[in-house]
Amino acid sequence: MTDTLSLIESAFLGVIQGLTEFLPVSSSGHLILARHLFSMPEVPLLFDVTLHVATLIVVLFFYRRYVWGILIALLRLVRRDVGEEDRGNLRILLNMIISTVATVILALVLKALLPDAEHITQVAVLMYVTAALLLYRPKKEKRGGITELKASHALLIGFAQGFGTLAGISRSGITITASHAAGLERKDAGTYSFLLSIPAILGALVLALAEGATGAPPVSAAALTIGSVSALITGFFSLKMLLWVIGKARLWYFSIYLVCASTGLLLFSM
Repeated sequence: MTDTLSLIESAFLGVIQGLTEFLPVSSSGHLILARHLFSMPEVPLLFDVTLHVATLIVVLFFYRRYVWGILIALLRLVRRDVGEEDRGNLRILLNMIISTVATVILALVLKALLPDAEHITQVAVLMYVTAALLLYRPKKEKRGGITELKASHALLIGFAQGFGTLAGISRSGITITASHAAGLERKDAGTYSFLLSIPAILGALVLALAEGATGAPPVSAAALTIGSVSALITGFFSLKMLLWVIGKARLWYFSIYLVCASTGLLLFSM
């Protein structure tokens, strides 16, 4: 890759971002794979931020009812006019805060303990772990809705998401599995996982801006546009497909792919 992104490279990276940000296959693992296969260096900061914004727009669109409900509940809380529905939305927000704090704490610990967390062999092994997680099937018992999630369970889901910061562990895969294990219905497990992705993506934006403010290679407006549109369109359909897969209890489909991909990574690294 030269010091500027071509339109083809921009579209390719946008598609990778849109697909892997939502599908339970580890976006960081696939970006590392792409760099190894195509000898690609780090992408320009502005381009990376633009792709994250595109996927954030997809999440906000799909879960606009929840986001709007939480914002309205906060407004009514300030006005001291909270209704029963508002209490449910505020409970979701509180659990999201608990989960996010747990994620940040564990992510910082893992970053300190595993400074070389992008080694290709480690990524492949952790993709096997993700494949195993997607095979999890909880006992058939009464499942609760998203407003019934306990704070202790939100804490555990947050720690699970913290492991999702490791390259090779899928954030969506591990949080959906943890949410389902915590007692949420399949659909609500997916909803909570992607609501949690909102602060996660925003956090990634802040880190990208904080760590790469200088020295980033230039990128054209055309490359930014192509990349973000590719990520937006691909992200929309990949999230739509994943929600259908969750509803049909077919997450194990991705286990097959992950086993093949991680085996290919190990063979490639030899």
